[in-house]
Amino acid sequence: MTSGDQKEQGQPDVRFERRGSVVVLVIDRPYAANAFGPKAVAEFRTHLEAVRQDRTISGLIVTGAGDRHFCSGGDVKAYSVFASPAELNPVFDDAREVLNELDLLDVPTVAAINGVAIGGGFELALACDFRVAHLSANLSLPQVRMGILPGWFATERLLSICGRANAKRFALSGARISAEEAHRLGVVDELTSGDVVERAVEFLTQFEGANRRGVAAFKRVVRELADNGREAAQHLERDVFAELWFHPERKR
Repeated sequence: MTSGDQKEQGQPDVRFERRGSVVVLVIDRPYAANAFGPKAVAEFRTHLEAVRQDRTISGLIVTGAGDRHFCSGGDVKAYSVFASPAELNPVFDDAREVLNELDLLDVPTVAAINGVAIGGGFELALACDFRVAHLSANLSLPQVRMGILPGWFATERLLSICGRANAKRFALSGARISAEEAHRLGVVDELTSGDVVERAVEFLTQFEGANRRGVAAFKRVVRELADNGREAAQHLERDVFAELWFHPERKR
């Protein structure tokens, strides 16, 4: 890698773009296979907060710069300096929290998988509500081959999306799964041979009428079901339903 392959110092690792009422967050580190390092994580969190504050936004798309990599996962070079769990955990916890924030964002979210989604990059895509992939893309969780586990809570998300057997196929094989096969397994929702971000924008149009309070409430109940089971989720759904029923902005 030459110095010319990298961006000028001070340039963002994550670009914030508007396409009408939709925001596109672009991981802009093609010289590093769009790795999601600590700086990108911090910028991503700032952008998510901006989305939460802007009520004119109706959807969010996550993608990678270029046409080779969606995201190659965590920045291994940045993480290689850690000497103990006490040093490692806070940095990984930041990424976990950001993916949880993405998971619970109050607008529909789509991962526009424009290329390879490896390890943490695949985990980032799983934290979105939906996944649209280019036909040339592939996805993999190679961590088990490295003697570790997915580090950003992919296990539960993958299990809920495609079931136990298919989740094991991804995680235990570590193999690269084509976009078409991932679609067959239920991990990818849409395939395209064209511009994957444009297709993701089109995909989001079906949710244009969604109320953001309703979106947030539904996601909370889904998360409660995953975390604490059916009874806890039903109690939460009951309480939130009553709260929203009497909200002054509810459509009547």
